[in-house]
Amino acid sequence: MPHAENGNKAQPTVNGEKNSSQFLAHVGSYPAVSGTKEAIENNPYGKKGIELANEGYNKVVAPVLPYAQGPYGYVAPYVQKADQLADSGLTKVDDKFPIVKQDTEKIKKTIFDLAFMPLRIANEGKDYVMSTYGNEYKKCGGDGYIAGGKALITTGLVVTSDSLSWLADFLNQKKEEAKETAKEKTNN
Repeated sequence: MPHAENGNKAQPTVNGEKNSSQFLAHVGSYPAVSGTKEAIENNPYGKKGIELANEGYNKVVAPVLPYAQGPYGYVAPYVQKADQLADSGLTKVDDKFPIVKQDTEKIKKTIFDLAFMPLRIANEGKDYVMSTYGNEYKKCGGDGYIAGGKALITTGLVVTSDSLSWLADFLNQKKEEAKETAKEKTNN
């Protein structure tokens, strides 16, 4: 799906008039927005709401529009500049958050993954500790409180050892990145 094409500035609106807003065309090109618009248009209540809005526009706003053309001529350059600024702001949003250009389903999946990430990490940690405890319990041999106590202590030691080795690897990686960055900055 093409996204925010510069040549796609004017799109027909519901009332048959041309929409010359770059900002509205850009927002409308987002898959989440266009999908929501389609869902509203396909829903019977949404259709009725659009019909009522069109009737209100045709009865109230359309007859008054010719009288607003004179005053609008004075503010039109400012409105056009604001539209350009808003469109350039959306372009920056596109650059910083490329997910807004993705399909709606991918956005929903990413949001759910991020929302449930703490639970998933906690569950993985729990599984790791429990499997480590089970392995240590088997190594201690026997049943009872003594074997359970030994397994508990060795599990704590193993988990601590694994955590410290992970931390050491992480810090070494960051140290190398810092060295590379410092070397690049001193060469420039």
